[in-house]
Amino acid sequence: MEPKPKKDLTTGSIRKHVIFLAAPMLVAMFMHNLFTLVDTFFVGRLGPEAIAAVAASFPIFFIIIALNSGMGIGVSSFVARSIGAKNFEKVNVIAENGLLIAAALSVITLAIGFFTIKPLVSFLGVSATVAAFMKDYLSVIYLGSGAFFLANVANAMLQGEGDAKTPMKALVIANIANIILDPLFIFGYGPFPQLGVKGAAIATIISQSLGLLYSYSHLFSGKALVKLRFKKLVYSNEIVRGILAVSIPTAASQGTLAVGIFFLNKIVASFGSLALAGLGVAFRLESVAVLPAFAVGLATLSVIGQNIGARQYGRARLASIFSSISAFMFMEAVGITLLLASPILLSVFTKDAAVIAYGRQYFSIVALAYGFLGLRLIAASSFQGLGKAWQVLAITSLAFGLMIALAYTLAFPLQLGLKGVWLGIMTGHLVAGIAALLWFQNTLKHAEKLHILNGNTAAVVAAEGSR
Repeated sequence: MEPKPKKDLTTGSIRKHVIFLAAPMLVAMFMHNLFTLVDTFFVGRLGPEAIAAVAASFPIFFIIIALNSGMGIGVSSFVARSIGAKNFEKVNVIAENGLLIAAALSVITLAIGFFTIKPLVSFLGVSATVAAFMKDYLSVIYLGSGAFFLANVANAMLQGEGDAKTPMKALVIANIANIILDPLFIFGYGPFPQLGVKGAAIATIISQSLGLLYSYSHLFSGKALVKLRFKKLVYSNEIVRGILAVSIPTAASQGTLAVGIFFLNKIVASFGSLALAGLGVAFRLESVAVLPAFAVGLATLSVIGQNIGARQYGRARLASIFSSISAFMFMEAVGITLLLASPILLSVFTKDAAVIAYGRQYFSIVALAYGFLGLRLIAASSFQGLGKAWQVLAITSLAFGLMIALAYTLAFPLQLGLKGVWLGIMTGHLVAGIAALLWFQNTLKHAEKLHILNGNTAAVVAAEGSR
């Protein structure tokens, strides 16, 4: 009997499929971002310097997230397309080779991380106190990076087969643990040592490990379509290349985002630690604000991936259009909400009036372009569902290249100060969102045209990959 995917996305209502997948993914992604929100909440009790340290560490930490995201999307996209093509034996080989890549990346990240902490912190030009906090935080994150890689690849396997609930449950477990452990390790209650900022990182790693155990217990239980059988493990160059074909440009795209934030932090740091802390808290809130678009994007990736595997290009287009409209409207509503409620929301993380004022100024300008940010995120996931990620790298590079260039030009040569930085970020979102939407629709139209002409998926992929 032929195995069945958790959710067959090649038939039925596109709208219902996207919503069905996006809802638990939204909860899962909120749980994922809750790590940084909880860390910021408790670390904020240590003072503005501690908040600035975590904020400045984020783009460096995000490099690990970028590698995770790239690898996970590579596995998820490959699994979804193989399921759509009914090649279920290949799904297992993809999963096992994905784990090998995750293990290798864990070792590489740990080795490189320890050699780069000091020069990166020094480059930012932060105060000595902030620098010390950053080194404490990042050293623990690098040491426990394997937990992120192994958990992410497991969740990617499940999402690729249409199971969004199990990854959500794993992250709920991890976040409950983090909420409990954060104050214990940061402030040193009971038998726990008082470790400050370093304690937040330790709590994060332990919590991620607990979520990891849940995901793998499900995979090894036999309930998932993916079957991990390490006794029959076969390394496949073809599979690894297929994963990396999406993973490398996706990771590079996410890495570009991290580098972009890093340089934006450097620009803002020139206005002082309070300004940097304000940006850091604003970014934390923004990371939650964009979750609906990210969740819809991941759902769209799975829907498009399975339908492309089944050569149903019309359904793939409908998924992209529905998701783009939904993300734009929802993100504009979120932007307006943040614009009005930012004073209250920012005060949850800090009571410093100057930090709150900087955060309010950020949202008063940048939040207006959130709808276009939603368009960019949906287009990126749609490209990844096609198995193409170099376009995503180009779009992300365009967005952050514009942001950095305009932020610097408006802030310094044109002397608009921090307001110029925020205007540069807003413009980058707007231009990249429109460009991404138009590019994907043109790419999918060309792919469908080739399919009609020769009816050969391999030929379509090869021709599109050369563009």
